[in-house]
Amino acid sequence: IGASAILAENAAILSSGGGDTIDLGFDLNLESPINPATVTDVSEDAIEGLKVVLAASEEAAAAAEASMPQELVDHLDELSVVALKNATNLITTSDDEVDIPPKPEVVPTIATITAPQQEQQSPQTLNADEVSLAPVAFDVDLSESSVKEKTLDEQTPSVRKILKFAIPAIGVWLCGPILSLIDTSAVGVLSGTVQQAALNPAVAVTDYAALLIAFLYTGTTNMVASAQQTDRGTKDMPRTAKMMIGAMRMSTYVGAGLGAFLFVFARPLLRGIIGNDAIGPAVFAAALKYVRIRALGMPAAAVLGSTQAACLGMQDIKSPLYVLGAAAIINFLGDMLFVGHSNPLIGGTAGAAWATVISQYAALAFFIRWLSDKATKTTNEDQPGVINLSDAILEMTSKSDKKDCNGKNRRQSFRNVMDTFKGKALDAKRKRSTLFQNKGVVQNIRESSFGKAIRRRKETTTKSSTDDDDSFSTRGFLKNRFTTRDLFKLPDAETREKFAPYVLPVTSTQVGRVSGYVAMAHVVASSLGTVSMAAQQVIVSIFYCLCPIADSLSLTAQSFVPAIAEKESSMEKSAAMKKMLVNFLKAGAIFGGAMMAAVCGIPMITGFFTPDQAVKELVNSVVPLLLVFFGVHGFVCGTEGMLLGQKDLGFLGKMYAAFFAAVPYIMLGVKRKALAGCKSAGLSSVWTVFIGYQLARCGLWLGRAAKLQRGTYIAAKEQESAAASATTNMSALLAP
Repeated sequence: IGASAILAENAAILSSGGGDTIDLGFDLNLESPINPATVTDVSEDAIEGLKVVLAASEEAAAAAEASMPQELVDHLDELSVVALKNATNLITTSDDEVDIPPKPEVVPTIATITAPQQEQQSPQTLNADEVSLAPVAFDVDLSESSVKEKTLDEQTPSVRKILKFAIPAIGVWLCGPILSLIDTSAVGVLSGTVQQAALNPAVAVTDYAALLIAFLYTGTTNMVASAQQTDRGTKDMPRTAKMMIGAMRMSTYVGAGLGAFLFVFARPLLRGIIGNDAIGPAVFAAALKYVRIRALGMPAAAVLGSTQAACLGMQDIKSPLYVLGAAAIINFLGDMLFVGHSNPLIGGTAGAAWATVISQYAALAFFIRWLSDKATKTTNEDQPGVINLSDAILEMTSKSDKKDCNGKNRRQSFRNVMDTFKGKALDAKRKRSTLFQNKGVVQNIRESSFGKAIRRRKETTTKSSTDDDDSFSTRGFLKNRFTTRDLFKLPDAETREKFAPYVLPVTSTQVGRVSGYVAMAHVVASSLGTVSMAAQQVIVSIFYCLCPIADSLSLTAQSFVPAIAEKESSMEKSAAMKKMLVNFLKAGAIFGGAMMAAVCGIPMITGFFTPDQAVKELVNSVVPLLLVFFGVHGFVCGTEGMLLGQKDLGFLGKMYAAFFAAVPYIMLGVKRKALAGCKSAGLSSVWTVFIGYQLARCGLWLGRAAKLQRGTYIAAKEQESAAASATTNMSALLAP
């Protein structure tokens, strides 16, 4: 058999699938015995020409396949397998017997065949006993809608997948509170009450100011997730890497700007938080040192935040946790080393600030090393490779005496298999005939409730195992593409332009959030007395540790939503977005229940925070209000993440701008009543206002999410109607 035989076999397959006969210009009789002595020798020129043609076809096929989306490549591979197998199942019935053509030996025509497939299809492994001609029935839906629906359904996260991603993401949100908690504990134990009191306004200034650059993190998460969706099917994900590097450069300069602002304006910011001049000079001086030292670490904090956001956008939750764990350990060791020192420049609150700054830069260096160095694989698994089909074909068609791994002539082994092929085909006829007669029974079993249940179970198991095995790590992602010096390069115009739409809306959102916390801190510190301040500090400490539980849902939504929200309007997209919204609401309910359970335990742990009975009673009086707040917090964060993922930044910016004015105004009303001697104005009054703010957000976010979903459905219906109208018009034009 030569190259002509191979071409003839493929032509027969194409003819059987399309119903037409392909004329090759020569005759080929596969039924005749194969005698190596009678094989026509192929000239060297013919061999070289064939090799050039096949090599060119390989390059063209590889280039075409590389330019196609991965979903399309996978689907075409499935269809090609189906077409080849269906070609062997053509059955022609007669009065006496079923005439079934033998299965041709198919030579693959795709350039990128993995090494395991090469071993299966290589002639060196073929023998007569391994030739299987059993028919396989396939039901294939070739419609574009079915492919799209499958893709969107796979990309829509289930409640289980949301929880699997969001629960580890809690650690990312807890980083700030944990570092502050370490500072608070170390300063209180090693430096005394005065230094610990200074941390309250100082930490408020640094943490609230850091929220003003949250547009970097929101923009990075969304844009990296979108870039990764565009890069699907590519090996190196160039757009994703470029977006990540651009975000890191942008963060360097934004963080430096914020640090300079805090360093210069630390004094007026602290006075604004404290609200009066009753605080002691020692406390104010300690707070001032803390803020200015922490300002030096803002560039590292900004780059760390953007890098973590990029990892979350690529759905890698483990890498940020490793880095944050390292930062927490370094911060703890630094606190133990510096805080108890007698030198005022490195002891007390200053020592806590230095420990935090050092931990941030160390964590950044570790993160860059993590992204730049690829882990060495210890397994010896065969990696997918590319084989040269030209050489394989030429081995079969030339006079080569190349041996296989067992010392046998590969060309002769292939011919021996073809000699036995005819006999095996006769046996296969009888088997196929029997299977064909029992086809109705098999079909009835497949369509029965038992068969459907088995298929559903198999699909569920396969999907579950796929989800469990699908883990992406950013380790080594920027290898040979990024160095530390790149952080100091100015971000290009394209990066600045992409971040621009996020600056005003997200900053307005964060200012609206911060305004409520700042107003509450101001009212408590300036009008409610020492006991209320102590109780508020206990409540806020617990509050900041519980909020990240649901805040991680927002990050999760921003990681999953853009991949579907940016697709063209269709009924499949509408269904996927609706399913995603429902799943995030379910996850929000689960998180809300967990937080409410934690709040119920507050009365049992207040003794660990203070021995003062009056403080305990005030803390316990706010617990019912906290139950309401955290009961809906999961819904608020989940829907807000959905809105951010759909880039509904204008709505969020306007709403938080309104809250920026409304919440402080109402809070200051409580302050006026307290200063006027109203007995009803107290800590519970402040938190009642905050509960109203939370319930308003919940109602507005849910209504907006429902409205956007309705808009997605209407756009899909209009698209469907337009397509149907165009089809009708085309049919009318083509009608005789």
